[in-house]
Amino acid sequence: MSLSDFVLPHLKQRQALAERTASRVLRSWREFDLRDLDGSWLQHQPSMVAQVVAAQVAAASTADSYLRKVNGVSAPRVAAQSFSGVTLDGREVGAQMYSAVTTTKRAIGVGMPAREAFIVGASFLATVVGTMVSDMGRQADLTAGVARKMTRYIRVVQPGACSRCAVLAGAGSAKDAYLRHPRCQCTALPVPSDGIENWTGIADAGLYGSPQDYFDSLSRAEQDRTFTKAGAEAIRQGADPVKVVNARRGAYGIGYSGHYNPPSVRRGRLTPVTIGTRPDGSPLQVYATTEGTTRRGSYGRRSSSVRLMPEQIAVMAGGDTDRWIELLTKYGYLY
Repeated sequence: MSLSDFVLPHLKQRQALAERTASRVLRSWREFDLRDLDGSWLQHQPSMVAQVVAAQVAAASTADSYLRKVNGVSAPRVAAQSFSGVTLDGREVGAQMYSAVTTTKRAIGVGMPAREAFIVGASFLATVVGTMVSDMGRQADLTAGVARKMTRYIRVVQPGACSRCAVLAGAGSAKDAYLRHPRCQCTALPVPSDGIENWTGIADAGLYGSPQDYFDSLSRAEQDRTFTKAGAEAIRQGADPVKVVNARRGAYGIGYSGHYNPPSVRRGRLTPVTIGTRPDGSPLQVYATTEGTTRRGSYGRRSSSVRLMPEQIAVMAGGDTDRWIELLTKYGYLY
């Protein structure tokens, strides 16, 4: 059995969960009263948030079994509940979902017909819900990989990936798994930590090892759709897929999901907190969350502390795997 026999099903299962959750939330959204969006939000918020939180837990709960299939090494278990209730950059799920209401109001405010604005809000809501579920699932995967001291990653794409993702097929990285955009369908495959440049198992695993491999796997029509007709033809003529896509870099605003509106002092957004001092004496500030830090929360054992997100922990730990595991355990992602 090759890695593709469980990596791709894992990816598709996670994607299907995100889509189902978005569909359920949109059923509630369709019951909103356009004349009283805030009142409707107060009425439906509890069930909408609960559905997303439950889906985040479900997404995270598959990480251990997935990584056991990758390398079979026993390790501390992922605390699935700790990957719920927040976005990737630490904002609360409910606050992020409420942005669908403000998006609808802004559209109406600039003159868009109310029903059309409502559809715009629905599209925004579906995007953020799917992203929040997928992001927390991926974070759990990466945490399970760190627990097994697998701190190198290979980007795994599947048919349907956008061109900005396609040009990273098979790409490896160290601290950060990969860049991604909202509703990104890619995942990361943790690989042995002795250096991704020495790991040659991607092709043997039945996965796309390069942008050209991915491009060649597509039909001509799919190539044209993903890379544009002109771009696809250039690649078919021998152009480098990476250079072709980068020439129109602005087509996809790729970046860490949730970072398109950096945390600020506005309501519902997180502000940097100081957790220490750098060697030069300047304050060490991070984006963190208080979600789950109460005694009633899943992270209740640290009721007076802010809680760092896994990617922030990765930056702090640097290349020290033991420190990485220590911090992931400290902040409730491993146990």
